[in-house]
Amino acid sequence: MIAHLNTAELEALLKDFHLLTSIKIVIFDTDYNELIAFPSTHCSFCQKMQNTPRCRKRCMESNRQSFQHCQKTGKMIIYHCHAGLIEATAPLTDNGIIIGYIMFGQITDIEDDKKLKLLIEHTFRSYGLPLEPDCRLFAQITRKNAEQIRAAARILEACTFYVLLKRLMYARRQNFSRNLDTYLQSHLAEDLTADRIAADLQISRSKLYSACEKYLGMGVAAYVKKIRMEKAKELLIQTDLAVSQVAMTAGFSDYNYFCRIFKKENGLPARKYRLLYRETL
Repeated sequence: MIAHLNTAELEALLKDFHLLTSIKIVIFDTDYNELIAFPSTHCSFCQKMQNTPRCRKRCMESNRQSFQHCQKTGKMIIYHCHAGLIEATAPLTDNGIIIGYIMFGQITDIEDDKKLKLLIEHTFRSYGLPLEPDCRLFAQITRKNAEQIRAAARILEACTFYVLLKRLMYARRQNFSRNLDTYLQSHLAEDLTADRIAADLQISRSKLYSACEKYLGMGVAAYVKKIRMEKAKELLIQTDLAVSQVAMTAGFSDYNYFCRIFKKENGLPARKYRLLYRETL
């Protein structure tokens, strides 16, 4: 997914989060590439892990698992990474489409120095790394209790809404979506099958399906129905066409189906929808 970034504003937001919580925060794209982080450097322990190829691979796998959880559930996840530290990941969603992920990490809820040192030593042994009597490896790990971690997670989740509300990051639609919208608006009243749309747009049927899922977050039929429903609502408010004519013009050949699906998706019948929204104009 290609996303537009307001880099300066995002960096300011991440800096404010870190200033408030002392926790490292990062934004990733949908291909799991790091886009922006604050601070830009790792703590000593995580830097040691990143400098070891096998450990770095496990770090990436741990990130990927959290992203996949967000993809499946659409919700934030708080978890322990492979090295025993605590992280949280939340999806950034634009119009139902995940456009990236926001994560904090490199923290622990272990307050006792000896216990934290034991965790680090256990991790090093697991990867066959030499033990070092270097207190910096755990001194730089941010420590938070369970309540503080939950609070930081809620702030992280609030940041996702702020990012989307302020349009600091949003999906950059490709020419495909613009071409598809133009085509559908010109042929809504006609029989629109996936085969016909693909042929008229001069792309393969499989490419049509994959592009719809990638850029629109839904299948071809669902998107056609969405556009038709939007057109029907527009006609109800802006014209005096009978409801049956509105249905036909928007591409719903079965009037009874249109009435049933309109009420289901909008919460009231088409006639009442027209009266309600005309009164609010």
